[in-house]
Amino acid sequence: MKMVLTRLGNLEISQDLKKGDEKTDKIESGFIRTIVLCCAICRTDAKMWEQGHRDLVFPRVLGHEMVVRDHIGQRHIVWPGKSCGACTFCKTGRENLCKDMKITGFHRDGGFAEMAVLPQESLIPIPDDLDSHVACFAEPIGCVINAFEKLNFKDKDKILIYGCGTMGLITALYARHLGLVPLIIEKNETKINHVAPFLEATGILCTKTTHEGEFELVINACADFIAFCQGIAKVSKAGQISFFSGISKNEHIETNLLNLVHYKEARISGAYGLTREHMKKAIPFMQAHESQLKLLIEEVLAPQRAPELMAKVLSGKYLKYILDFGLADDMPEMNHRLEILSVDRLLENPAPESLWQRVIKNITPLPNRLLAAATAKIDNKTKPLGALGRMEDLAVQMSLIQNDLNPKIQNKSLFVFAGDHGITEEGVSAYPSEVTAQMVDNFLNGGAAINVLCRHHDIIMKVVDMGVNHEFTPHPDLLIKKVAKGTKNFAIEDAMTEHQVIIALENGMTCFLDAFDNNPIDIVGLGEMGIGNTSSAAAIICVITGIGPSQATGRGTGVDDKGLAHKTGVIEKVLNFHTIDASNGFEILQKIGGFEIAGIAGAVLAAASKKTAVVLDGVISTAAGLLAYVINPAVKGYLISGHKSVEQAQKAALGHMDLVPLIDFNMRLGEGTGAAIAIDMAEAACKIMTQMASFDEAKVARSSIKS
Repeated sequence: MKMVLTRLGNLEISQDLKKGDEKTDKIESGFIRTIVLCCAICRTDAKMWEQGHRDLVFPRVLGHEMVVRDHIGQRHIVWPGKSCGACTFCKTGRENLCKDMKITGFHRDGGFAEMAVLPQESLIPIPDDLDSHVACFAEPIGCVINAFEKLNFKDKDKILIYGCGTMGLITALYARHLGLVPLIIEKNETKINHVAPFLEATGILCTKTTHEGEFELVINACADFIAFCQGIAKVSKAGQISFFSGISKNEHIETNLLNLVHYKEARISGAYGLTREHMKKAIPFMQAHESQLKLLIEEVLAPQRAPELMAKVLSGKYLKYILDFGLADDMPEMNHRLEILSVDRLLENPAPESLWQRVIKNITPLPNRLLAAATAKIDNKTKPLGALGRMEDLAVQMSLIQNDLNPKIQNKSLFVFAGDHGITEEGVSAYPSEVTAQMVDNFLNGGAAINVLCRHHDIIMKVVDMGVNHEFTPHPDLLIKKVAKGTKNFAIEDAMTEHQVIIALENGMTCFLDAFDNNPIDIVGLGEMGIGNTSSAAAIICVITGIGPSQATGRGTGVDDKGLAHKTGVIEKVLNFHTIDASNGFEILQKIGGFEIAGIAGAVLAAASKKTAVVLDGVISTAAGLLAYVINPAVKGYLISGHKSVEQAQKAALGHMDLVPLIDFNMRLGEGTGAAIAIDMAEAACKIMTQMASFDEAKVARSSIKS
């Protein structure tokens, strides 16, 4: 039996052993087959279940806090790594920092299985009198030991610990073991009450706050960056801060606070993971404190219960759950699966139709009733056949869109959709995320290239905040349609929720529909702004067209060769990480989309429902148009590709929709600049259709025009 993470949120129970686990299979040199006795579920496992990781490859058996038995019956705890043994860190006893580290339960299958193939050098034997369930704490205790070995202290020094989760409580217990005086700060009263039995048994103090200051040692055992900041204020002069728990991403620490480190001559030491020696040192501690450590176990359960426990562990409200394979029974298999949106499922929803459903149903394919007449009309102009090239195709297309042999463009609009992207955490852009908000301000101040082009071509321009990580001052040209302050990092989790997909699409739809209702639009251009969005666009185009990351990934804001290779690698990992249905535009947006990309897709669908010509811009706008095409292929006839982008993924996307760009100016700015120029071309094409004389009108013989 094993629990296999096949995709996010889906921990499947299988009775089949994975390839490499069967007794007849050859085992890699240096590895041995072991029987898993028990394995704890930690928050890292739960995060992998919910969010994944940029380097996680499915399917994967999770679990690294385990106790196993070898072929001679010896029990072992397991150092959860396989280091190279050759780098500087490995040779100096700091193998936890090995650059080629392979982690059990992440790079290799772990302990959520009856059997595990493990590196022999990672097995550490434990004495017969140590309880197996308590021994599951060896890894977190080893991490705590690593942190304390980097600190200098004396007996009775005060240590302030932030967080009363499992790690915080182990930290406090070990601190007291060393002769220190621990105080735990926990802001959640419910958690304090939950761990009261442990606190009472150990006599360790835990409170929501303290007015006491001047702690010789401070350690953060939670991810709250505010707690970390408070620790800097609480540490004494010449004190030490152990940066033990990673803190929440994308937060800002005031420099005034950091100056305290300078004035106090405080020291900050990082602590990451553990070595084999740290894990060995955990054994006598566990023997000495077995009764207290048992109070940190919520429940010992059969392994089949693992799927239902993940959300509990992730909540942070509970301590340790131990899976004991000796309790395995015949409970039915349980699969926890994320429901994925599909157009068919949602369109069949018996509930009252929402906006997006009405819009999609109102889109009809471009009628060809006037095709012959429109073609004949443009052919009959005083010119050789096809002499105006793409302008002629555009004139015919505008006639079909407007269902009129005398097409005209009077009202021109352009929307610039803006949003931030969590994928920038992967270093895929040459510019920081803050540039998104700065450029939106530039648009609103009228100073960007798109402002100049829209003024020049008399195009009404609006900027749409779909998800910028900034609050803007109200402005007449700004539409606030913020779904959230940026998407999530889709290298390690879904970019957005199902609900956010619908909100973003409908927000894009209402931008167009509200403007159309106020003054019917004849043609609309769609641009964007969002640092990191070329990565989203490349991933989207890969999924839909089937091209590889090396064919789709471009330089975006101008990354160098090394940056391009890194960006390509990130996109490749993203596509390995997610399982996505290429025919489901909703799912694609949810997994790897952007709020501004969803907004553009919504605007495309809305414009097509009103039989309005839509001019796409560069690769991001084209990716959004491609998503709209996947959602409802009938939009194709209303789409015009404004310009050829230097981003190579655009070619595949346009080919998938059988579109050809109007111009090739070697542009890669985005913003809608290519669309603005193309709108002017479309207007010119309409005037060619309506104002240029025919042979009969000009009384010119057809034979006099060279073909």
